[in-house]
Amino acid sequence: MTTPITMTKTAIATAITETVRIIYCYSYQRISSKKQLRGTGITRQLESSAAVCEEKGWTLDTTFRLTDIGKSAFHGRHLDDKAALGGFLKAVDDGLIKRPAVLLVESLDRLSRENIMDALELFIRILNTGISIYTTIDRITYNREDIKSNFGPLIISITILCRAHEESLIKSERTKKSWHYAAERLKAGGIGRSNIYPHWIDISSGKPLIIEKEANIIRSVFDLCIDENMSYAQITQHLVAKHGNKYRISPAGLKKLFTKKRVLGIYERNYEDIKSYPAIIEEARFYAAQAAIKNRIKRSNGRKTSSCLNFFKSLLKCGCCNAAVVISGSNSIYQSFRCNGRYRYKNCENKLTLSVKKFQPILIKAVACIDKDDLLASASNRKKLTLTKALNAKEAELEDKQTKIGNLAALVEAGSTTGVQRVVALESEINDLQQEMLSIQDQLDMMNSPILEASLDHINSFHQRFQLDKVSSEDQRPFIDAVSTTIEMIVINPSPEKGQLAIVNIRLLSGIELRLVVFKTYAALLYRGSKCLLRIEPRE
Repeated sequence: MTTPITMTKTAIATAITETVRIIYCYSYQRISSKKQLRGTGITRQLESSAAVCEEKGWTLDTTFRLTDIGKSAFHGRHLDDKAALGGFLKAVDDGLIKRPAVLLVESLDRLSRENIMDALELFIRILNTGISIYTTIDRITYNREDIKSNFGPLIISITILCRAHEESLIKSERTKKSWHYAAERLKAGGIGRSNIYPHWIDISSGKPLIIEKEANIIRSVFDLCIDENMSYAQITQHLVAKHGNKYRISPAGLKKLFTKKRVLGIYERNYEDIKSYPAIIEEARFYAAQAAIKNRIKRSNGRKTSSCLNFFKSLLKCGCCNAAVVISGSNSIYQSFRCNGRYRYKNCENKLTLSVKKFQPILIKAVACIDKDDLLASASNRKKLTLTKALNAKEAELEDKQTKIGNLAALVEAGSTTGVQRVVALESEINDLQQEMLSIQDQLDMMNSPILEASLDHINSFHQRFQLDKVSSEDQRPFIDAVSTTIEMIVINPSPEKGQLAIVNIRLLSGIELRLVVFKTYAALLYRGSKCLLRIEPRE
């Protein structure tokens, strides 16, 4: 005779809690140099983390982007506040990390390659915050409570961290010795590695010789800077006009040319200057160029124009891959908006580049044309009605599921495991419903808030100051806050039409979508539906 299964209310509650308990995972990836981006290191680590979460039913939280590229774990640079892991640890200290939490790493050597005392201190620091560490290669979970009762995993961790430090130490020593021998060879007049020689030096004969044609072009660059007082942009234009695109030098390349000592025949490494090949510029001429650049900066007061700032940060999205559209380039003249998926991760086909100085004023003008009386009022009412209906539907669905749980109470009391499983599933569905309802209510609150009208006033005021070139970096945050209460997203797509650069969809929180057609001349047309609201001329 089968004995019926009986469960107390406490046991049922415990079972439900344990079953629906969400474990949040934070995946940390690190590679030691930017050159390793050409490989599959980051992708491999990401895929391993995703597979582990799917297998164990954990929730991968991507709120924090935990990828460190070119951050040395041997020197501890990945623990700086600006690094991913350092920023994560700060967020832990500030209470911003959801619990219970697991930090996923490929191996413990991703966390640290420092000496064992520092590495172990970091390892224990993470565990003492209540966050577990899971390594995807050996599938070991390190947990504070488990280690208190069984120190076996701690011994394993110490062994792995010791080995990681030893490997990095040996590699570091070999690199130092290799550099020492190379430096001695250079000092003795020998030939070093080919990558230390600039393009105006030829080493094919076994000794460094100047290629005069190439050297003369570099000398002319110094003449243009010192004697003609040309800016980086003017120098580049002059070179292209005279020698063609082959000799186009970027602002970053020019800055390096004027500040590094390669033109003096000096190879700089680890704060050591080694005379390695003939100089093509006199030392006095080299420092005269630096003085000319500093004087030019002083005359401009070092002012950074507002066009160098991304006033639509976090709102711009690529229409091809949904990645963020970011500003690239270090010089304001050449800065451009690009898809970060293509620019950084090389995983998007969107080749579109938009000049920040030309495109951003168009966007500011477009959002300043939003009419709070006509454009938002009717749309807001429709959006409010849609949101209210959605909220009512969710409330009805919630009430139905709560009723079902009540009906299952007798079945659970009788000890039915099927009943318990059904209650657990309903509890999970209710939790999801409540989160959706909170999101809808937040949107309704925003639509009914007087902040919306104030935000539009702020946008218009900002536009007026921008037109007068009176906008500074201090205006950026208030403007971003204002547009974030008005605009949901700005999606940028390359245009297939001849003569056009981009099609930009500006999605307002009210439900309205504006369309901006940007031409190659950086003139633009702003549409609502098929109606053209405005023609925007290129800014001088």
